Formats: sequence, C-alpha cells, structure tokens
Amino acid sequence: MLKLFQRNMVVQTALILAALLLLWMRPLITPPVMENTPHTGLLYDLLCQWLSGVPRLAVILAMITVLAEGVWLNLLLVSVGLASQNNLLPTLLYVILMSAGATTLTPAVLVCGIAIGGLGQLLLRGTLLTIPSSKICGTTLLIGLASLFYLPATALLLSYLLIAVNYRLYGWKDWAVLLLGFAAPYLTVILVLYMVDGLAPWWASLGQGFAFTGLHNSHLTTLQAIGISALALLVVWCLLTTASQIGERPVMWQKNATTVLLFTLGGLLMLFYAPLSGESLSLFAIPFAFCGARFFAVATQPTGFRAKKRRLWIYDLLFLLTLIAALVC
Repeated sequence: MLKLFQRNMVVQTALILAALLLLWMRPLITPPVMENTPHTGLLYDLLCQWLSGVPRLAVILAMITVLAEGVWLNLLLVSVGLASQNNLLPTLLYVILMSAGATTLTPAVLVCGIAIGGLGQLLLRGTLLTIPSSKICGTTLLIGLASLFYLPATALLLSYLLIAVNYRLYGWKDWAVLLLGFAAPYLTVILVLYMVDGLAPWWASLGQGFAFTGLHNSHLTTLQAIGISALALLVVWCLLTTASQIGERPVMWQKNATTVLLFTLGGLLMLFYAPLSGESLSLFAIPFAFCGARFFAVATQPTGFRAKKRRLWIYDLLFLLTLIAALVC
C-alpha cells in the first residue's frame, strides 16, 4: 500500500477519498448536532446557530474542510522541501488523524485550518533565515481569529513565541506587530458587540471559557480507549523520531521542520481543554502529517530486496492498524 505513495497520484487520491468516506460514514448516516461548550468562541457559536437545523450539512462541510486542509498542508510541505513531490501521504495522514472519532464541524477542524494558514506564513523560503514583520502580524492575527472559534487556541501564541526565538525575532517592533496582529480580530469584535450592547456577556464568557477544563467530559468505551491510545503512541513515536533526526539536515530544512514540530506545543496546551476523545488527537494533525509521512517513507527507501520486502510488509500492516484505530475511536 505504501509503495503506491511513491508516484501513482490517481491511486493516492482514490485511497484518500476512500479513507475520508470510511471515517465519516457514521456521522453521515446519523449526523450529530453541533454543540457549543464553555470553550467555544463567538464565531463558532454563530456557526452552531446557523447549522443547528441542518446537521448533515455540517458533517459534509467538515469532510470537505478536512480534505482541503490536508491538501493545503501537503502543498506547503512540498513547497519548502519537507515532503516529496507527487506524494500525498501527508494529506492521508492528516485526514486520518483529523477524522479519528469524526462527529461534525468541530472547533478543532476550524482551528487546524487557520493554523495551517499561520504555518504558511512562518515557513521559510529562499535563502532568508527569518520572516518579515508583515508575516508576524498575519500569523498572530490568524491565531486571534482561531481563538474566536475556540478559546484555548490562544495557546498557539506560545508555539509562535518559540518559533520567533528560532528565527531570532527579538526586536521591539516584532513584539509590537505580534500584539497588534493578535488584537485586531478582538478589537473588531469588541466594536461590533459594543454597538449591539452585547459586550458584557461576551466578556464574562471569556473568563468562564479559560477557567473550565474539559479533560473529564468524555465517556470512552474500552475499544475507543484502545484506539486513541494506539494512535497517541504512534503520534508520539513519529514526533520523537523526526525531532531526533533534525540535526542531520541543512539549516533551512531544520528551521522549517522545527516550526512544524513546535505546533505540537500548542496542541498539548489545548489538550487540557479538549474532551478525552478522538477529537483531541486532531490537535496534533499538522505535525503528525509531516512526521508520520517521514516515518512511513522509511518503508520505501532503497535497500536489499528481501529486507525491503519484509520492511514494506511490516509498515503496511502498521499503516492498516493506524486506519483501524482511527475507525474505532
């Protein structure tokens, strides 16, 4: 199976679409209603109101969004040399992790899409080993926008701060642009709510959203717990494997790879507010798509014929188990 992800684009596309439909089949048949929680932001609450009467449409929109995000992330990784051309394995892995325990158009689906936009701003291109102020502003503006869908997405600011250290963005202008970018969506919301007399309730809901954690909200079956644990172990293994190999590559590759990996930190912080379910794994879909693709690519690397055949069989089995684990979440 993994050998198909070396060159055959038609088969790759077919496998991705098949996996997407398989993972979202259950919510398509019995679509759940979108629900807001203490952690959801103003914009997600508005989406809940608009789509509450058409739950199947929300599921379809979630499927399309996940697929589009996976393709977009794949293109970004290819554009900076972090993934191979004509290889859609990052897209497939992104779709699998985002769809583990698939339900509907969740805040995580929207936040990850916005985070991919921020990643596109932060990846280095050409020979310059830093980014301009306009991209700092664009990145933090997107983080502010993401937090209006899901309040804990503010944790992505910490990921950005460590990326800024990696890019040596220490100047006062860099800090000023950071704050202005993040504040821009909030200033817009505050102005609109002030005009409609809705500022006080929204401000009170912000404090409640950050104070309430959601780790205890989910009730898992034994099978779901096994599936989530298996996927979590694979994600951790792929991240650690890639992190241990970063120093072996050129400086530009190292900085871009580190940028992708640092999104893991934002996911870890958001995990304290996410329910213990398959949805919580989607917070790590961006770094997993990159690291997982590198992990499974080992199976197709040149080696002796018998050793390669045995290794390919083992990795194919592991990949199949990954898909099964996502299905049972």
